[in-house]
Amino acid sequence: MRNIHYRKFCIFFTLLLAMINTAYATSVITITDGYIKESIPGTDITAAYMAISNTGDKAITLQKVSSTISDRIEIHEHSMANGMMRMREVGEVTIKADSKVVLQPSGLHLMIFSLKHPIKENSVIPLTLKFSNKTTLNIQLPVYRYNIPEPLQDVISEPN
Repeated sequence: MRNIHYRKFCIFFTLLLAMINTAYATSVITITDGYIKESIPGTDITAAYMAISNTGDKAITLQKVSSTISDRIEIHEHSMANGMMRMREVGEVTIKADSKVVLQPSGLHLMIFSLKHPIKENSVIPLTLKFSNKTTLNIQLPVYRYNIPEPLQDVISEPN
């Protein structure tokens, strides 16, 4: 009888700890200044940009991005080598503790390939961001043409 109560206590404590960790994890990541570029007519690619802030005391890694607009979204980086601009997939981005990483043109960014339909200005596109600390954020990014208005609007994000 005593052993059964001990097991129940252990299960309850484990579940409580998991809930606390999840609540902590979702509160340390903030997405701001996000937008997606309108797709150029005749193409099926575009790019997304944003600032990802980590207010926690541990580094967090953006591992995967998905959306209903494409089955293939990759994290890319522009770099200069021998006077040539190059772009390559980086796989993931680590945001150090208490810092911010900016995804921007000519730097880190999200490449969205094989669009299911053209992306038009004034649309709002959903993205799902998955992080190493088990956090999943569902965000909505506005679509801008080519010139980005100032100031950028805050991103609507909902922890999953």
